[in-house]
Amino acid sequence: MSSRTTSRLRWIASLVLALNCTGAAAAEPPSDWFKRLQENRPWAAVQALRQLPDQTQVAAQVGVFVGDEAPGCALFGRSAFPEGADYRDALKTIATMAAGRQVVMLNETHVRSVHRAFLLRVIERLHTLGFDALAVEALNPDAPERLRTAGVDVETGFYTHDPVFAAALRRAQALNWEFVHYEAMDGDDRAARESGQARNLAAWIERNPGRRLLVYAGGSHISKVVEDGWMAARFIAEPGIEPLTIRQAVTACPNPDATWPAESAAAQVAFRDGRPVQGAGDADLMVLHPPGAVQAAKSMLGAPTPVCVAPVHRDTLLRAFASADPPTAIPRDQSIVPADDRSAMLRLAPGRHRIEREHLDGRQTLGHVTVAADPVEACLSPDAD
Repeated sequence: MSSRTTSRLRWIASLVLALNCTGAAAAEPPSDWFKRLQENRPWAAVQALRQLPDQTQVAAQVGVFVGDEAPGCALFGRSAFPEGADYRDALKTIATMAAGRQVVMLNETHVRSVHRAFLLRVIERLHTLGFDALAVEALNPDAPERLRTAGVDVETGFYTHDPVFAAALRRAQALNWEFVHYEAMDGDDRAARESGQARNLAAWIERNPGRRLLVYAGGSHISKVVEDGWMAARFIAEPGIEPLTIRQAVTACPNPDATWPAESAAAQVAFRDGRPVQGAGDADLMVLHPPGAVQAAKSMLGAPTPVCVAPVHRDTLLRAFASADPPTAIPRDQSIVPADDRSAMLRLAPGRHRIEREHLDGRQTLGHVTVAADPVEACLSPDAD
């Protein structure tokens, strides 16, 4: 392993620990699970993590990569929708409120893929307003330069192993957006990290005074509450620019007994007395995702496509890559195949796709399928190459 690769892996490992508040930076990357993830074997990574009782939160986050959000829902539950509110389309609301802003900040919860699907839609909407740069907390230091000429792969970042997150980055690439790395890991406490992030964003604004920037961050980093000392509040004090901040609520985890005051196939913002309901009050807008919106969000990957496989006696992971994708690429979609099942549903865009199956002990190429522009219900069997 080269010294550059070792250095990068140490940086990623330190970031993972910082993102999950589990302690100071590690001298070496986490062991087996992290190595499996860097080998593009997320199924093996999540199984290894689930054997570690002190890594429950990280296991939930990696579980999202393979389409299993149940552990995250168990950890964090879901946010209640405000009662007695007027619900409005979130993208339209954001476009209206972002019209005069140079910077928009959007957050995610690291256990919800729907938040990353919404990022893709926000990129598309802000592009029409002249935004052309995306600062992403999750990016590795060299990712912006790599993304200028290469696809999203295992070296792009940690959370970007999620195919939905990768799809959002690919959309930004297709729109010729610039990617910005702004993470700061020079200090060993939260204040140092928040200050460093704010300075890095302010420096980009100073170098690009006429451009408009979307910042995508985790959790509370977008909080404007000065006393709490998060990144957004410190950023406001740096260049004196007031960003539009948007918090995505943890919503729509499976709960058949829940009632939803707003049901829609689109993300919503609650208003009361003509003003947005702010939830925790630390952001300008709170976006909520009803169950219908969660289901609709999956369509951004492509049409539901059943793929036939031979049954095996253990759970495995079925993965679809674009035909030309290298082995290090993040798949276009992936889905768990329960033991002895003969098919799995993948969301795929039209075109030729390489189908792989990941077992605990390795990756197996099954062949290719061709997805037509008009989806069919028949199960597609990978052809042998």
